[in-house]
Amino acid sequence: MTNRAQFIVLGAGVAGLAAAFELGEAALTLEQNDRPGGLVRTDCIAGYWFDHVLHLLHFQDATTERRIRGLLGSDLVALNTEAFVETSQGVARFPIQLHLAGLHPHAATACLSGLVKAARDEDPSPPANYAEMLERSFGRELCELFFFPYNRKQWKRPLETLAPSGFQWNIARPDIDSATRGALDGDRIALAYNANAWYPRPGGDDIRGMELLSHALAQRATDLRLEHHVRAIDPDAQRVIVTHHGRDLELHYEDACIATLPLPVLMRITAGVPAALRKACSRLLCNRVLNAMIRVRGPRPRGRGFWRYYPDESLCFTRLIHLYEFDPGTAPHDGWGLMAEIVEPSEWPSPNLNSIRAVLRCDLERVVAIPAGCEILGIDIRVVDPAYVVFTPECQAVVERAAAHLHSRGVFPLGRYGRWEYSSMAQVMRDGFALASSLRAQETRVGRTRA
Repeated sequence: MTNRAQFIVLGAGVAGLAAAFELGEAALTLEQNDRPGGLVRTDCIAGYWFDHVLHLLHFQDATTERRIRGLLGSDLVALNTEAFVETSQGVARFPIQLHLAGLHPHAATACLSGLVKAARDEDPSPPANYAEMLERSFGRELCELFFFPYNRKQWKRPLETLAPSGFQWNIARPDIDSATRGALDGDRIALAYNANAWYPRPGGDDIRGMELLSHALAQRATDLRLEHHVRAIDPDAQRVIVTHHGRDLELHYEDACIATLPLPVLMRITAGVPAALRKACSRLLCNRVLNAMIRVRGPRPRGRGFWRYYPDESLCFTRLIHLYEFDPGTAPHDGWGLMAEIVEPSEWPSPNLNSIRAVLRCDLERVVAIPAGCEILGIDIRVVDPAYVVFTPECQAVVERAAAHLHSRGVFPLGRYGRWEYSSMAQVMRDGFALASSLRAQETRVGRTRA
């Protein structure tokens, strides 16, 4: 086994695996866990399958869609997902701004009026912060009902301290005509950005859930080494130091290092980073997710949607996810799996999982998430950290400086956490394919010049 490669890819999540797929035999890929996938993994607990976090494929470009559908074949199924928002003024389909008829009439009228006013009084100047961006997009009434409380739960920080940009890939101001039709017609269904989705439904039971994607990509990584923990990167020596089964190893790359490690970690372990820049990156903020995996015995509820959002700030979870809607085979025939997503700032003290389980059970009862005739068999909680990057006004400039420095040293950050961005699974795979293709083409041009 060689310890030298043309390219080294750090991290075998789907972004790193996409880059490794594109680079083929030129890449050596290192992963700290005992199986590839990063967050795109699925665990089986007593016959119930749970993704580490909810992942759906929403393809934005034909090339990525063609490659991934070609990898998974008939195991990848198209879903017309539906989701709901439970508010104090009624239950509306998601996106709520296009389904106001689900609210009580007076609330629907007020929210529609607020949307119209926001569109009519549009301010051409940039919004000062995230709260202002939301209010300009949706109006005060809809923000007070849903967007403000939900985002306070999601980010656990004053919305006025967050940047007005960085979050918008899944936030869109509605067309007023569409919002009006959605307020008048309760039967109308408007598609959300994530309504047309893809999810695996394999025939066998060896692997289920979205890990099927990670597994398929990993099969295309020529040299994938698991349980290799990256300790240091030396761009001058083009060397990576790793620990594997208690032993330190030196691995060398000839052309470039692609890194999907979280950017603050990457800047901490990379030699030659200016102290001020390293310190600025250490202050980048992120949130963790406590993913509660709930095993239920009893009849599967119908009409609850694929997931439901809960803006009520007295509830511990932001949303509940019904896994049997994605794949009926994720649980025994006499049961079903439910995931509850609980978000906390990563800088908070480590959570007391027993206390969280107790609060979660009470909150599930409050919203009648577990119908009569069903029984909770167990609740397992997985801590995912980082899960969501947080955008502050200072964030973008720091991230851009970090990326420029790393690029100048032949280290290329990739993925949601490497690039410190809010991106989807399909987007990071597209970026992995594109970055690897660009680096390979660049090296080919350099080689021709040298020849």
